[in-house]
Amino acid sequence: MPIAQMKTNYKFSSPAAYKNFLDEAASELSEILRKPLPAIMVMLDECPMYMNSSEDTVFFAEFRYILPQEYADDKAVFLKELADRMLSLIQKHTQVNPYRIYMQFTEMTREGAWKYTG
Repeated sequence: MPIAQMKTNYKFSSPAAYKNFLDEAASELSEILRKPLPAIMVMLDECPMYMNSSEDTVFFAEFRYILPQEYADDKAVFLKELADRMLSLIQKHTQVNPYRIYMQFTEMTREGAWKYTG
């Protein structure tokens, strides 16, 4: 199961804005990873964060994924697309400075990943 685990000190303007971010993140990941939407897990914690002696908006995201087959010979292209699209999405919803966004990518093996059964 692909997973996006994210943390930020950004305060969303409303529960609807928070949900809109999660919905859009799940949809983007579903498309990028070529997985059905019910197989995507997205988590977002709002918490105190401190970076470079500042409490300005900061964002951390960890993405665990299975590399889509069509990128088997060019993982760098896949990672660039994933990073660029998620960076754009995060900035769209939080206006965070891109130098205050940290993203981590972890590839899982098909054998070691959860299996979608729906």
